[in-house]
Amino acid sequence: MNGTEILQMIHLSTFRNFNMPLSILPYEKENGPINMATDFWLFQKYESTNLIFRHYGWAKKEVTFGYGQDWNWVKSQNALDSNLLTRRPTGGGIVHHGNDWTYSLIIPSNHIFYSSPALDHYQEIHFALGRVFEKQGVFTSLMPCPKKNEKRKGIPGNCFLEPVGMDLMNKSGLSKIAGAAMKRTKRGILIQGTINLESLVVDKRLFFSNLVKEFENIFSEESRNDRWPDQLHYERNILADYFSSIQWREKRRFP
Repeated sequence: MNGTEILQMIHLSTFRNFNMPLSILPYEKENGPINMATDFWLFQKYESTNLIFRHYGWAKKEVTFGYGQDWNWVKSQNALDSNLLTRRPTGGGIVHHGNDWTYSLIIPSNHIFYSSPALDHYQEIHFALGRVFEKQGVFTSLMPCPKKNEKRKGIPGNCFLEPVGMDLMNKSGLSKIAGAAMKRTKRGILIQGTINLESLVVDKRLFFSNLVKEFENIFSEESRNDRWPDQLHYERNILADYFSSIQWREKRRFP
């Protein structure tokens, strides 16, 4: 057993016997504003005491970009209609959607995992993804964190062209496979992640099943399949109008 595996065992043992189920929500394929509104509603409005995990798809090819990115710069980088560009509530850079595997994970503030540093969350999730890929014969590596004198200033422009520390890379470390962005508030942590499966041959159903098992191990919680909250679909449509508004896309303000 190497040092990394020992540290993982110590880390996992910290979270044993904390009774907070991992709620798995149904798959849906929607447009950008609705996908972002769904994540935001579950994070900000839904009074849940559970961890929440969902995997979702895209009705057409779209782009999301990070909360802190400049709208005019983002628009200049894409040939898409600007209506197909949606600002995320989380950080990070430009992500092209349509052929990726997208997910969100919500950790309530009363879960012990909430108090861990953000980089620890990032590393744990990408370690888990690496183990899932390995079960299907795809070997990966983690992008090393830069040294203090090498740290980049500012926000990465394009998520998959500018990998950052602890991103999931291919075995050679030359191509990025997965990344994520986070938002932390007093309510909890929202993680929005994307995985580039376009060039990888994997069984997606098996991938999802194994990833859920990995999350059960990370959080030491049992998973359960849940239905959508009764009020979500009505209330998220209102939020989707906000996410598609020019005020949000350009200035990070809801109308």
